[in-house]
Amino acid sequence: MRASFYALAGSAASAMAASRGFNYGSQGNTLDTFTTQFESAQAITDYASARLYTMIQDGTANTVISAIPAAIKTNTTLLLGLWASENQEAFNNELSALKTAISQFGSQGLADLTVGISVGSEDLYRISETGIKQKSGYGQTADVLVDYIGQVRELVKDTVLADVPIGHVDTWNAFTNTSNSAILGAVDFLGLDEYPFYQDGEGNSIDNASDLFWKAYDKVEAVAGGKPLWVTETGWPVKGEAEDEAVPSVENAAKFWQDIACELEARCINFWWYILNDDGASPSFSVASGIDGANTKALYDLKCPNASTCGAKSLSSSSSASSSAAGSKTASSGSASSTGSAAQGAKINAANGTASVEPVVYVTEVTTSYTTTCPAGQTSNSTLTI
Repeated sequence: MRASFYALAGSAASAMAASRGFNYGSQGNTLDTFTTQFESAQAITDYASARLYTMIQDGTANTVISAIPAAIKTNTTLLLGLWASENQEAFNNELSALKTAISQFGSQGLADLTVGISVGSEDLYRISETGIKQKSGYGQTADVLVDYIGQVRELVKDTVLADVPIGHVDTWNAFTNTSNSAILGAVDFLGLDEYPFYQDGEGNSIDNASDLFWKAYDKVEAVAGGKPLWVTETGWPVKGEAEDEAVPSVENAAKFWQDIACELEARCINFWWYILNDDGASPSFSVASGIDGANTKALYDLKCPNASTCGAKSLSSSSSASSSAAGSKTASSGSASSTGSAAQGAKINAANGTASVEPVVYVTEVTTSYTTTCPAGQTSNSTLTI
C-alpha cells in the first residue's frame, strides 16, 4: 500500500495539485458551523481543504465529527486527525469514530476527499524539554505513537481509506530529536507545525520570519528520508502581545502570508494555515472576520500574484517541490488556541472536553536544543480544546 503511494508521489506529485486549507478545531462546532466555515474559506481563497485534530464530535463519546458531512456537502478535502495524547482506552474512541466514518460516509465520497490521516498532533513536543518546562501536559512517546499508527493501518486495511497516507504532526525539533526516530519509519508523511513568531531569542521579527521558517522546514526534510513533508500549521497573529521581536499586526500577518503561504503555493507543498478565524483568542491568528459564507471578509490580501498552477483538492503529496533555503533553527513552537491544536495543562477527555489527571511521560534523551514557547493563544497551564 505504501509502496504504491510513494510511486504516485514520486511520479506525479509535480503534475497534481497540492492541498491548501485551514485548521479547524472541534470545540463548539456543529454541521452548520463547519459548513459555514468551509464555505467562507472558499469565498475568500481558492483553498478547499480542512485539517482536523480529532475524529470525535464535540460533546460525544465517539460520534463522528460533523466536519465530515460538512466537507462532503462543500466538496472540501480532509486531512483527518486522531487525537493521540491519551491512553489506549480513550484512543479506542478515536478508532471507533474512524471506523464509523468509513462505514457511514465511505459511499458518499469520503475516500476521494481524504488526503491523509494524521495520528497525533504535537504529542512529542509536549514531552520534550520545552514542553515539560511549559507544563504542556500529557504527551506521548514515539513507541506508543508507532503502535497507534499501526492500529490505524489495521483498521483502514481493506476499506475505502486503505490507500490514504498515514502520518504524524509535530514540531521540527521533535522530528529531528533522535530519541523519536522510530516515528520517521512508521509514517507515510510528516506534518510540520512551525511558528517563527514564537522563536524568542532567534531574531523572530517579521523581516526574519521567512528565513526561520525555511530553515526549520529544511531541518525536517533532511531527516524525512524522502517522505513527503506537509506544513500542517503556521501563521502570524493579527493582534495580541508581542513575543520578543515578533509583533502581531494585520500588516505583519499579511507579509507572512505573502512570504510563506504564497511560497508554499509556488512550491506545490500541501499546507493548512492557522487559522481561518479565532476571534477572542490572544494572540489571534484570524485571516478573516464575519464568518458568513460568501459574505466573509478577509482581514488582508490573500491573493498570491506569482502563485504556480497548483490548484486545491489534490490527493498528492508534493515532496518534489521542496528545495528550500539551507540551514537550521533551534526553536519551535507548539500551537493551540481556543479552537485549536496542541495540548496545554491537563489531558482532555475527547468524549466530553473535561480534564483528567494522567501521568506525564518524559523523554530522557534530548539531543536538540529547545528554546521556545507556549503554544499560540494559551497560557502554560490552560486547557486544551481540539
